[in-house]
Order: sequence, then C-alpha cells, then structure tokens
Amino acid sequence: MTSIARQDENPTSPRQLPVEPKPDRSILQKLGVGFQEPAQAEYGSDAYPSILRRLTSVFSLIALLVFLGVAVAGLIGSFILVVGFLLEQAISS
Repeated sequence: MTSIARQDENPTSPRQLPVEPKPDRSILQKLGVGFQEPAQAEYGSDAYPSILRRLTSVFSLIALLVFLGVAVAGLIGSFILVVGFLLEQAISS
C-alpha cells in the first residue's frame, strides 16, 4: 500500500508502551464470593444483573436460610432439653 504523504510530512508516532493485562480473576471472585472492588455503576439496558449472579444470589440466600433455620432449631432443641433436665431434677428432689 502506498502513501500519498512523504515520509517527512507524516512522521511516525512515538512508540507506545504495552498495556499490561489485568490478572485473571479466580472462580470465587467470578461467583461474587470474598472481597471485591466496588463495581462501576451500569446504566441503560445493560444495568440488569447476569443470570450467573442471580443464580449465585438465590443459592446463597437458600444456604443462609437453611443455616439460620438449623441454628434456631438447635437453640430451641437445646433449650427444651435443658429445661426438661432441670424440671426432672426439681421433681426428683
């Protein structure tokens, strides 16, 4: 391909430094687990969360509810067990 301009009329641009790529994110960071930098706000039609983020949120919410349910059930069960034991001790003495 030939150029209309002569070499001295169209000087070459200074050499640019190579851009360093961002390091790959781990699987946990892609799933939204652990510390993450604040995300840039999105506007317009692309402002909705992705399907992966929605599924991760649903599974996290279900896991949290199951964990809290088991914890509350354990507390109630241990309370009933302790009260029953104390009541048995009070009746027998």
